[in-house]
Formats: sequence, C-alpha cells, structure tokens
Amino acid sequence: MPTMVELEDLQKRRAGLEKELESLKATEETLENSVKTLEVKVAIKKLEEKSEAKRKAIEKLESKKDDLETELQKPKTFRTVEEQIKETDEPTETTETTETTETQQEPEEQEPETDLTMTVVPVETQDAERPKEERKKHRFFS
Repeated sequence: MPTMVELEDLQKRRAGLEKELESLKATEETLENSVKTLEVKVAIKKLEEKSEAKRKAIEKLESKKDDLETELQKPKTFRTVEEQIKETDEPTETTETTETTETQQEPEEQEPETDLTMTVVPVETQDAERPKEERKKHRFFS
C-alpha cells in the first residue's frame, strides 16, 4: 500500500503544479498585454509631443508670414538714386558738429571754466556706413 499512497501524493503534486503552471501562464499573458498597452501609450505620447512641437513651429511660421505680409502691404517711400547721391555728397551732421565744437572750444579757453559740459554724439545713418558701390547695388532693397 505504500505505493498507492505515494502514487496519490505524486498525482496531487502533479495536479498542483499544473494549476500553478496555468496560473503563471495567465499572469504572463496579462503582463504581456500590459506591456503592449504601455508601449502603445508611450508611442502615442511621443507622437503627441512631436505633433505639438510641429504645431508650435507652424504657428511661429504663420505669425512670421503674417508679419511679413503686413510689412509688404505698408506703403514705403523709395528714394531715387539722385537723392541718395546728394545725401552722400552733402556734409554730414558729424562734420558740422565737429566744426561747431572746435569754434566753441576757443572761447571757452579765454573765459573762466563753467560747470556746463557739452557732449557731441555723431549721428550716422545706415546709408553713410555702407560704401557707395554697395548702395547702388542694393538700392531697391534698402
């Protein structure tokens, strides 16, 4: 009889192991489904972030486009080549101001010092900074 008892114990143990194996398989399937779901959610989140970044870039470009269209529609006054040449041939304010300060310094040397100080700042225009040849090349764009 000891073999019968032993056989029954082995059968019980086998049945218990089979139940455990089925339970482990069910748990594995559940975890695999959870992992797949999480992978899809992560992929969706990355796509949403990329989509949001694209939306912002598009909004920025649309804004820039609108600004440029508005700027294009503004009426602008264009100077003729002759006017630009006259401006470059005429003495600039810087030259006149320098001459004025030189004449003012001479009388100050004769008079006693005062607390009044005059500072002369040269005013330069964008056209005066560029060479004459460059201005002619880009006369329609400046």
